[in-house]
Amino acid sequence: MSLKTKNVFLTGGAQGLGRSYIDALLAAGARAFFVDINATAGEKTEKEFQEKYGKESVKFQFADCSNFAKFEESFTAAVNFLGHVDLMVNNAAILNESKYQEMIYLNYTTLVKGTLIATEHMRKDKGGKGGRIINISSDAGLETVLLGPVYAGTKHAVRAFTSCLAIAPDLDQQDIEYAVLCPCPAATDMFLNLDDNKVRHLHTLQPHVKKVITAPVECIQKGFMKLVTLEKINGAILLTSQTEMTFRRMDNVSLGESWPVERTDKMTLFDKMYEEILAQSK
Repeated sequence: MSLKTKNVFLTGGAQGLGRSYIDALLAAGARAFFVDINATAGEKTEKEFQEKYGKESVKFQFADCSNFAKFEESFTAAVNFLGHVDLMVNNAAILNESKYQEMIYLNYTTLVKGTLIATEHMRKDKGGKGGRIINISSDAGLETVLLGPVYAGTKHAVRAFTSCLAIAPDLDQQDIEYAVLCPCPAATDMFLNLDDNKVRHLHTLQPHVKKVITAPVECIQKGFMKLVTLEKINGAILLTSQTEMTFRRMDNVSLGESWPVERTDKMTLFDKMYEEILAQSK
């Protein structure tokens, strides 16, 4: 799908991966309206992108997405600026196990709200123009994660929620597609500046392992753009890292009638990535 003339609303776009997504979208010809709770970073990013792509191409607005009234106001402002929204990207999230209630609310509840706002705006059977909604999960939404059980729970929820929406029987009438991006840990503040409050059992993450599983932002950006520009994206779950970019499916596999059982899939995704990187470096 070409992004020229497409209009995008993105949450959490002031810095990190969100900023990289906005940059790539604008470079591909889209127009974008993004929000973030960090006003200073958002205004700086807006200025840089307006100088690079033009003032009519991009606009920032401060918004705490966990405040639903303000979230709805920002979406209305986006529609006023863009005309309509073709692509909604729910990207805003935090990683902080010590603030688990706040994390659950932002990472999942707020994402649900953003999805529902965009759906009502887009659906053709209610006067909209159709569109796409991409929800950002994580590789933690595809596996069990020692360091972040609550974080992983929110990201599993994002994946499940979005996948359920993608099988609605009236999608043809809505003309909306739903998809999920699952990035691996990226070289952003969220993962580079971990501490014992943000994650559990940090001592188990060895420095050399952290180094090799951390992907450059450009790798994740490339996966995002691959997903966004597919001709059909409904139901897609894309895992993207520095070693792979593959579509995934979650399967409910029987392990038999007794417990415990000897599992053959004990290696985590981090372990697999680590082995692959080491193999490539030899």
